Amino acid sequence: MTTAADDRFAEKTTPFLRRLAQSSDAVRTMYEFDPAHEDVPANRGADLFLEKQLTRTKGLVYKYPGRAIVLLSYTCAANCRYCERQDRVGVGLDSEGRLTDADIDAAVEYVAERTEITEVIFSGGDPLTHPRGLERAWTALADVSRVAILRIHTRFPLQAPERVDFDLLGRLAECRPTPYLSLHVDHPDELTAETEAAISRLRRLGYVLICQSVFLKGVNDDVDVLARLFTRLAQLGVRPYYLYHCHPIATTMRFVMPLADEVAIMSRLRERLSGVACPQHIFEMRGTTGKLVVPTDHWSVDMTAVKDFHGAEQDVRSVAMDVQLPSLERLPPGRS
Repeated sequence: MTTAADDRFAEKTTPFLRRLAQSSDAVRTMYEFDPAHEDVPANRGADLFLEKQLTRTKGLVYKYPGRAIVLLSYTCAANCRYCERQDRVGVGLDSEGRLTDADIDAAVEYVAERTEITEVIFSGGDPLTHPRGLERAWTALADVSRVAILRIHTRFPLQAPERVDFDLLGRLAECRPTPYLSLHVDHPDELTAETEAAISRLRRLGYVLICQSVFLKGVNDDVDVLARLFTRLAQLGVRPYYLYHCHPIATTMRFVMPLADEVAIMSRLRERLSGVACPQHIFEMRGTTGKLVVPTDHWSVDMTAVKDFHGAEQDVRSVAMDVQLPSLERLPPGRS
């Protein structure tokens, strides 16, 4: 049940982040509710990237060939103000989003029956907020020999490093020869001594560490800032993986950068960083399927139109605030 207090994307931080925010404008901006830009009712009916339409069993999204996402929980240790899942996270749906044992078993059964699925990604919310469910799902899927890669996507080591359950993560790592864990890091200020110690411990447990980031106006829209971030991550043994264009919805517009500005920054990063430190710049189309790699300005290309993985074309200039999404009928047969 939701209440009037759930009518906005809630502000939620941790003691660790509150201390860090005292010395970091970037951290404060990423987590502090801004009434000038966020006084907007929550849209629990939104489905920006067809995750609801493409949910096969509760919590399991099958959108891209060969890999499934399991949303174990709608709860995070803290709520990032630019979150793409503000229709579910931080809007009073925590109990609804927490998968039961029966939900998890149904998701595992679905994966086991689909012979083309070889990778499962645990996300949310944050899967580390549902440790018992994560262990149940991970160990069950580890018994499906065809599932070669299991991935955890989490911000816990940056938001509450003292609360990371390394005993659990150690048990999970033992189930797979190459377990993956993806961190989400947006600014060098997040790489505190405590977080770097947690990263070192995760490496010792055997995790292959990757990182996703988001371009955020006023936070990391600077070549030097991002160069420092990605260089340090690579030194820590974390491979920068994706750098996303921020999803433009009503509450996130203060963070959204013009794509041309992102391209300019990314192009200079490509010139300065080694291959192991430079992520792919990603533009994710709403209402369709496609995490598309954005070309640098070293290429002469038309940046006004883009096609998804099935050939559907959109005018990039027309989608900045277009939240009217197509139905599943637009997807090719076999993707439903």
